[in-house]
Amino acid sequence: MKISLDLLPQNKKAKIKRDKLFGEIINEGILFLFPFFVLIVILFNVFYLLTIQKKINDSEYEIQQRQNEYQELNKYDKDFKQMNETAVLLVKIQAGHLRWVDIFSHLSQDTPQGVVLESFANKDYSVFLVGKAKTRDQLLQFKENLEKDSCFGNVNVPLSNLVVKDNVDFQLDFVVKKECLKAQ
Repeated sequence: MKISLDLLPQNKKAKIKRDKLFGEIINEGILFLFPFFVLIVILFNVFYLLTIQKKINDSEYEIQQRQNEYQELNKYDKDFKQMNETAVLLVKIQAGHLRWVDIFSHLSQDTPQGVVLESFANKDYSVFLVGKAKTRDQLLQFKENLEKDSCFGNVNVPLSNLVVKDNVDFQLDFVVKKECLKAQ
């Protein structure tokens, strides 16, 4: 059997009891506050992870926007290249284009009253005309006007056209000079 002796004074016993109660309260308080502390740490970690995720999403969005802008610029670049190629092709076509309008203007000025042109045919720079003149003199005047014109050369009227004096059906051919046909 065990015998216990109580030799401590009453105030010391009360103090030890209070200290023990205080320690238990502290332990209970720590055990009560520990889950809150862990929860706060978890919340800070979640906040930190969400902040990082937001930054990643923002940078991905910015990269996507830049890529869209790059694709749009690339599309415009291709369109401009195609337009430039088309423009160069048009310039090449226009450079080789013959301006027959100017020749018709010269021909109209050189045709005297009483001469009617019925047909116009050409091969390269050679022109073949068919028409009617009221008189042989008007046909000769037409031939002379064509010979004087700086855009025409080698004017040829067959002698068979000059046999009839009035209501002359004629054919004539001439060569158009290259510089008169080139586009300005």
